[in-house]
Amino acid sequence: MAARLEAATKQFGTMLLISGDLRDILSVKFQEVCREIDCVTVKGSIRPMRLFTIDMQTDDLEPVDDPMAGKAIKDKKAIRDQMRKDLFRRLYS
Repeated sequence: MAARLEAATKQFGTMLLISGDLRDILSVKFQEVCREIDCVTVKGSIRPMRLFTIDMQTDDLEPVDDPMAGKAIKDKKAIRDQMRKDLFRRLYS
């Protein structure tokens, strides 16, 4: 799916595309800077997907601590796996 979204950036002339599912789990403040581009059905799926881009200047962003920085590879995998579980739980519950 990520590869298809990345390829679609060229078609829509945007730097970044995110799915509607991802946009829906963002904070309300972050959702406000997301602009809907289109609703498409990607190859291999029957469910339409909303596509959004993010309208903001990256110069205005404040740096935050990376939760993965300084972690061993096995710890990174455990953190990533937990983040995926949390994401799927939010999306499909």
